[in-house]
Amino acid sequence: MKRGWRRVVASLNLVTTLLLLLVLFIFVNFIASRRYVRWDTSKQQITALSDQTIQTLKTLTDPVSVIVFYQPGHRLFDLVNDLLGEYSRTSPQVRVERVDPEQDVARARQLVKEFEIDVSSGPEALNVVIFKSGTRHKYLSDTALAEYDYSSMGMGGQPRVKSFKGEAAFTSTIVSITQGQAPLVWITSGHGEKSTAAADPTGLAECQKYLEQQNLSVEEVTLLERSSIPAEVKLIMIPGPTRRFTEVEVGLLETYLQQGGRVLLLIDALDDTGLDGWCARWGVNVGMDVVVDPSRRLPFVSAANLFVTDYTEHPIVNKMKMLMTLYPLARSVRPAEPAPESLTVTPLAMTSDAGWGETQTSVERFQFDAGQDLEGPVSIAVAVERQPTSSPTLTPAAASPDASPPAPSRFVVIGDSDFIANAQLGNVGNRDLLLGAVYWLIEQEQRIGISPKTIESLKLHLTSGQMTGVSLFSFLALPSLFGLLGVGMWLLRRQ
Repeated sequence: MKRGWRRVVASLNLVTTLLLLLVLFIFVNFIASRRYVRWDTSKQQITALSDQTIQTLKTLTDPVSVIVFYQPGHRLFDLVNDLLGEYSRTSPQVRVERVDPEQDVARARQLVKEFEIDVSSGPEALNVVIFKSGTRHKYLSDTALAEYDYSSMGMGGQPRVKSFKGEAAFTSTIVSITQGQAPLVWITSGHGEKSTAAADPTGLAECQKYLEQQNLSVEEVTLLERSSIPAEVKLIMIPGPTRRFTEVEVGLLETYLQQGGRVLLLIDALDDTGLDGWCARWGVNVGMDVVVDPSRRLPFVSAANLFVTDYTEHPIVNKMKMLMTLYPLARSVRPAEPAPESLTVTPLAMTSDAGWGETQTSVERFQFDAGQDLEGPVSIAVAVERQPTSSPTLTPAAASPDASPPAPSRFVVIGDSDFIANAQLGNVGNRDLLLGAVYWLIEQEQRIGISPKTIESLKLHLTSGQMTGVSLFSFLALPSLFGLLGVGMWLLRRQ
């Protein structure tokens, strides 16, 4: 009887232990499914979300539906699918649906009709990502998500994905369909400014297109035709004027800034615009010079063409430490000393110590003249900010005791406008600087610094001799080695 009871007790202990282990296993998996950590160990961090995107997703209050309307065999399908998986894992407000247009024909027709997708260009038009929130929607094609290398198409190959712009496009689209209204941007005209209607190398057609892709509403206006600047104008952009502004126009701009407006002034070298005094009142000195930097000179062109890699600590340029910006012709733009009270004036982009501001602009060969030229490092971009708690000190008239404090204002001055022209906008960090300035001015800093991610294609190039060696090793040496090992093992077992 004792042995029988012992067997029963031992069996019960075994069963209890197995049940406890099973419960523990289920419990651990249950916790792990809800509390886990993910790492992107790839070199390019293709699916790792930036801090800006994470911040945007965590502040979502309205649900966002995302429909991946892609064929599974498409070259972007895996990239889009994996990245959107991170979006949905970061925010429960993002819900992703995947629709194969070839397998689910009924759903595909429904989506084409509902979102008015143009399918006249062929099957490629069906490869889109659709975002919807409430009554607003927007869809992105593969050209908005990637940059392609078409060099292999001449030999019958397929275009290669050079860089993936998915995160910047997805985050920008989510912001655009969840915010109430697209911010209105005025671009001034009438003073020789670059035109948004011009598609030539010096125009701003690409700039307008790119700003509109960021959900900004862009209008070209003439200030003299306006008696005031409406409050709904979130930003005024002045791109490279070559003629003087009238006192009336300067007064409009001053009133707009005093009332909390935002201005981006791109002012080229050697042009008299009548805006220097206005800039000085806001703590910015605009030099009548050309900035040169022998250590930052582009090859085979004039020394007046320079690139900049030195940036200060400011939200506009914090994410540009590894990028350079190219300026065909720049003038110095630096903080006034001392800066007016109530203003924070910060230089953004600087030349090296070897650079200077050349005042003798008519000479063929630039040479630094101590006492005449501006010694380096020279600033070519400045950001000005006035906080709402500041006292009004910019106007000459004394403020009354009952006057309310001035509204917060932001002002950015860059000593070149050519860097955003059609021929230059896509160069290295030019677009990043433009967007950084625009986002900071309209207080959307969370969107600064989401850059495309380069897709590296590793190729192994072997000579004919190396190919012969690899073939002999693979098809002769390795099989012979394993054959000899087999024979050796057979001989050892016989002995």
